[in-house]
Amino acid sequence: MINWIKKNKLETFFLCLILGLALFLRLYRISEFMTFLGDEGRDVRIVRDLITKGNLVFIGPQTSIGNMYLGPLYYYMMAPALFLSGLNPVGPAIMVALLGVLTVWFIWFVGRKWFNKESGLLAALFYAVSPVAIIYSRSSWNPNPMPFFALLCIWGIYQVWQSKKYFWLPIVGASFAFALQMHYLGLLLLPTMGIFWLISLLQTKKDKKLRSKFIKNTFFAVGIFLFLMSPLVLFDVKHQGMNYNAFKAFFSDRQTTINLNPARSDRFVPIIQMTVSNLVTANQQIATTVIAIVILLLSIFIFIKSKWRSSLAFLFAWIGFGILGLSIYKQHVYIHYLGFMYPAVYLLIGLILGYAISRKELIFKILAFILTAALLFLNLKFSPTFGTPNRQLQRTEAVVNLIIKESHNQPFNFGLIAKQNYDESYRYFLENDHSSLEPDQNKITNQLFVVCEDGDSCHPEGSSQYQIAIFGVAHIDQQWQIDSIKIYRLIHGYK
Repeated sequence: MINWIKKNKLETFFLCLILGLALFLRLYRISEFMTFLGDEGRDVRIVRDLITKGNLVFIGPQTSIGNMYLGPLYYYMMAPALFLSGLNPVGPAIMVALLGVLTVWFIWFVGRKWFNKESGLLAALFYAVSPVAIIYSRSSWNPNPMPFFALLCIWGIYQVWQSKKYFWLPIVGASFAFALQMHYLGLLLLPTMGIFWLISLLQTKKDKKLRSKFIKNTFFAVGIFLFLMSPLVLFDVKHQGMNYNAFKAFFSDRQTTINLNPARSDRFVPIIQMTVSNLVTANQQIATTVIAIVILLLSIFIFIKSKWRSSLAFLFAWIGFGILGLSIYKQHVYIHYLGFMYPAVYLLIGLILGYAISRKELIFKILAFILTAALLFLNLKFSPTFGTPNRQLQRTEAVVNLIIKESHNQPFNFGLIAKQNYDESYRYFLENDHSSLEPDQNKITNQLFVVCEDGDSCHPEGSSQYQIAIFGVAHIDQQWQIDSIKIYRLIHGYK
């Protein structure tokens, strides 16, 4: 490594600048920018119990569509970070941010190996400053590590195909299990991996020793994959195949889920436009269709002219199957669904600009520098790092501290009224701070604290929300306000 740095001092300097920039954009005021709502509260409660009580976890979060459960690997990833941070939820967020910076480095590494050093540096730079990548790199949420594991899958199978390094197969098996347990859209990596695995198998046809090594490592890869997915299998065995039945329903009831006939899909163009606008032009709708066509034409031109055909074919398959898969999905596609191909898009942009810079013709260099500067300006101008922080974590702690103070060490019930949140984040701090919260929601105390996140439209008296309705007839005894959040103390009886 030291010898490589000595030979590539300028490249090392620029890489360090890019990694430093990525680190700053992700860690700057992370505790104020990170998301901390019901989902995040649920996750840290589960992981806290794993750390402090040894409660093993066999399933992860439930998916928003299809009533399926992810695997538990993300919870086990969170555990060391939450432990080291003293059960502070910012710990797992920092873990995700550092993994995001590692992904920046990995994109540079792959771009350099596949194309040239200019392409690697530019791909890493645009991923480092990408608003989407930053947003999903500074909060603890299971889909956020997907880009790293997706890139590890792709790089691994590429090494198997091009370099016949079959020891990468078990790594591919493990990283694919991680990718799937971050989000089930990791399944869209399977066609690319499957095709190049099959090509790699055919390449061993004339060499028995090579084929034997390939088959052994494939079995090892499958074994590791099944081992890492086994908690879900054990869960299904115990719960009458709940996840299996949900998967079956998702793919069999195609009225509202997927359209298996790509020719009948009308979503190709919208998916491409969304990919370009979110990942290339910083979520600005700037001639996205035209930019997509230009990217496609330039990619084909480079494929014809350059010596990087094998790498480009691999990249085309990765992006092509990704867009195809998202296009046959009938539900709304959120930008984090594209996490499995974030690196691919930036590698493609890095390739185009890196190819132009490496050309001898001055005009190509000038155009590449202009485009690089324009895209860099656009991404930094609309960077979420320089926006107003949501301060969700601090606000939740402030509300909890007020409730603990005003409860006067007397037992209390708790309820939350919110259109887009639920109470797990508040309960996490109430439990950690050893408050007098009644853990059994069906056991009624003499006071009920209600947090209202819906402003003046919130009416706790007579609310149908379960934790409030079960408290019975009650009236407001006291109320407070922190920012836009209102806190009420209810006691039994009519006023």
